[in-house]
Amino acid sequence: MIFYFSATGNSQSAAEQIAAALGSRIISIGLALRDEHYNFDITDDEYLGFVVPTFAYTLPGPVAAFIEKLELTGYANQHVFGVFTCGAGSGDEGAALTMALKNKGIGYNGSFELVMPDNFILWSNLPSEQVLTAKLDAAKAAVNGIIDKLKAKENGALTDKAPRMPFMPTEAISTAAGTSKLRVTDNCLGCGKCVTVCPMSCIKFKDTPVWEGDCSMCLACLHHCPVDAIEYENQTVGKRRYVNPRCSVHLKNKY
Repeated sequence: MIFYFSATGNSQSAAEQIAAALGSRIISIGLALRDEHYNFDITDDEYLGFVVPTFAYTLPGPVAAFIEKLELTGYANQHVFGVFTCGAGSGDEGAALTMALKNKGIGYNGSFELVMPDNFILWSNLPSEQVLTAKLDAAKAAVNGIIDKLKAKENGALTDKAPRMPFMPTEAISTAAGTSKLRVTDNCLGCGKCVTVCPMSCIKFKDTPVWEGDCSMCLACLHHCPVDAIEYENQTVGKRRYVNPRCSVHLKNKY
């Protein structure tokens, strides 16, 4: 079984490629969180994988929250691995996932880094379409290399050190309190797509989107808005958005 977390489709694309090659089932962590579904039977699964992005060189908060609540039936030392999509490197993410799984009594066979287009546009800009295409092509080839190692049951990178930060914390934001850094402009169409793609269910629609509760800062809402009506303060104004063109939005898990 392959669990993945993806805001813009990078990790989803890699997870789909890996799952297809290994004959594994695939589960969206974001949708499982929304559904509050944490019980999975992996008796017939040969692999247990986590394909997730790198947030501040560690695990995204939603991934850590999911693993903490995860209840597995039939765990019997399956080959357990992590694939971390990142703009350059994954930092302590391998150590963080190792610790999170160890706390659940789950072993770990190592991590693989997968460089993909960096789309955290708060502190960067997207490259040209030509560069994006080249990065996606390189990532697809790199995934094939990871698949070969997984099929051979080779270990990925392993570490016994403690991570400096076990996960990227979610931030409490409340528009009503005037503290939300995510905002909607007058361009909003009222389509509700931001509500649909939010893994934390922290966006409520009240004439326009309102952010309430814990936000993972995945920026799925910002990138998926069809008219770029969502901004993070003024840091994203005028910047291109990104959704991986090689996968479609995953709207329902098959439990």
